[in-house]
Amino acid sequence: MLAEFPVSMVPVTETIFSHIQKRTSYDAACAVVTPNVRDTRKLEMDLVGVDVAALKRSVTDIVEQYGFSGWRHKDGESKTYGGFSLTYNPDHQDALDAHVSSIGTPKNASSEFYWAAVQQHLELKHSYFDTYGFRIRTPASRVGALGAFIDGFQRPLVRSRVGIICGENVDPSDSHYKEKEGWHRDEPVFENLRINIPLQTDENYLFQMEDETPYHLEVGKAYSWDTHKPHRVFAAAPTQTMRIHLVLGVSPWFDYDAAQDSWQPNEYFGKLHPFDMLAEGLISKNLRLIQRN
Repeated sequence: MLAEFPVSMVPVTETIFSHIQKRTSYDAACAVVTPNVRDTRKLEMDLVGVDVAALKRSVTDIVEQYGFSGWRHKDGESKTYGGFSLTYNPDHQDALDAHVSSIGTPKNASSEFYWAAVQQHLELKHSYFDTYGFRIRTPASRVGALGAFIDGFQRPLVRSRVGIICGENVDPSDSHYKEKEGWHRDEPVFENLRINIPLQTDENYLFQMEDETPYHLEVGKAYSWDTHKPHRVFAAAPTQTMRIHLVLGVSPWFDYDAAQDSWQPNEYFGKLHPFDMLAEGLISKNLRLIQRN
């Protein structure tokens, strides 16, 4: 198995990760590595030694400094969902500002989220869908308490953002929004382990997995799921409260070498499930799994 994968060697027809996937035993490893965590439908975690109010103040300061961007699509920007990027691709083919580079893509329709929506991308390398291309932290990701919290992660961040829903822009008479808004799939957890941390919310905001009842995510906790399954977040009713969440994407099995601009498998590749890495504090010491009886 190759030990190092320079970004420069990836052809334009592949994403960085698909290039790595073809040249390692990744597929075989995913098939045999199973989690020891008992219930993987929703991993709920306490935030240990984290001042959530300070994280929220950092985000507020960042929005004032760098601005808020609606989710980018070919017809413009969303009025209900957006935020700012915590990682960016310095070679992004859309040539977007670093702080909006992971907030959608102007090449796709508003309904085309991450998974299997690559029709407009003949060159996948350095596109919105090139998850491991988002390998550099933005200046905003280094501000204040937010920066200190992210500094504590032991695995590299990939495509990550602060996600903000503007609940006052939700139309309660729009049946399409209530039934269809936001459904999408993300990468498998072996590729991108996603961690969701609410900073500001109210009971109108719900998370829903396919074929499951929607539920509210609480401030003061962190969550992770198999987001390769269809899921969404939405506002069940208009609200003056903006929903502000950290949406952190983590590479569990591959590490990034900034000096060489390359990726390589780490010691957990093919040995430990990403959910168990999370439970054992190998993603962040500030996240502690809440054990259920």
